[in-house]
Amino acid sequence: MDDNLFQQFQIFRTQLNKAFLERTDVIDGVLASIITGQNCFLFGAPGTGKSELVRAISKGFFNSKFFSYLLSPTTDPSELYGPVAVSKLLEDEYTRDITGYLPDCNIAFLDELFRGSSAVLNSLLQLLNERTFNNGKELIETDIVSVVAATNSFPTEESLQAFCDRFLFRPTVEGLKKPTSRRLLYEWALGESRPTLEPHTGIPYASLVKLREAANAVKVHEEFINAFTECMEMLESRGIQVSDRRRVQILKFLRGWAVVQGEDNLHADFLHETLHHIVYQTPEDVSVIKEVVDQCVPTADKFVKSAQRASTHIMNEFNALRSKQINQLAEVNFHVNKLKKLHSDMKKVAEKTEQTLDNDSVRFTASARMKATKVCQQINHNLDAIAESISRYQK
Repeated sequence: MDDNLFQQFQIFRTQLNKAFLERTDVIDGVLASIITGQNCFLFGAPGTGKSELVRAISKGFFNSKFFSYLLSPTTDPSELYGPVAVSKLLEDEYTRDITGYLPDCNIAFLDELFRGSSAVLNSLLQLLNERTFNNGKELIETDIVSVVAATNSFPTEESLQAFCDRFLFRPTVEGLKKPTSRRLLYEWALGESRPTLEPHTGIPYASLVKLREAANAVKVHEEFINAFTECMEMLESRGIQVSDRRRVQILKFLRGWAVVQGEDNLHADFLHETLHHIVYQTPEDVSVIKEVVDQCVPTADKFVKSAQRASTHIMNEFNALRSKQINQLAEVNFHVNKLKKLHSDMKKVAEKTEQTLDNDSVRFTASARMKATKVCQQINHNLDAIAESISRYQK
């Protein structure tokens, strides 16, 4: 991806986050879905800005064709696919005029999808899975890149849950939680100017090809494959089944996620932000998925805290040992051997910390790396203190 496109894309992403508060993961997921040609589903109560967000994202891809529709039990297929072409009907051909309708769009938003009749939902499957549409005798290859659907809550009916599986990224859009965000919303409601997408904020729809190429070029290292495999196996052991097809879709999606983050490598850390929005079968699965990812993929913060705890535990033992009075030679030997054991343990912590900082097993932001470096320096200082204490007995 060239620098100009990268800057345009990141400006677009930043503007979206300014206009839609506390929606970072949702925004990034929808963008990654569009880049990789996946479908996504937004769950959330009315008034959480789902349709407005999708419309804004679609507008940001200049010259893209957007189709939006609110479904109901009485929605007729012609409302989605276009009216029957009367001129063709006179020639005994049952075709639809699809111009301006769902088969003619690039990005679609189907609100309250599960309120549609079973006939309408079944008719959508071909578009969702294959991006094709049977228009009479003709099979049309549509230009749809992503269908974004929305509803108020996760479906309880088994048939609808199976239909929901046709959508990969499925986050829950919640109301604002941060007091600062709520205050800002109130100010906007009282007349304060809300950030809006500038007329030229976004990228040409034709540039989607370059974004897709950038996603395909994202590097995947063995560390990521190992972490992903471990997550999948542990999820399976916890009763959460992920089909081979879905695993392939997840990997494809994550490459798009990397592009959205401005990365050219696939980091295992991305699983923390995405997997619980993808592989759950019921809402109760979400906490299990987060727990599994926490076990398989250490975060920078978790790693730093772990290193600090290990170092503190060793130093507590060292200080307790140093405070003891030694009167006999046998006690001296025991004391020195204990110090050597603590020195060995602290050295292992130091080596592990340095190795983690030097490789890609844990993804560090600039601030996290600075914090980890300080912790590493303190561990090495502790190591020197233990070594000095040992040397006093060996003189």
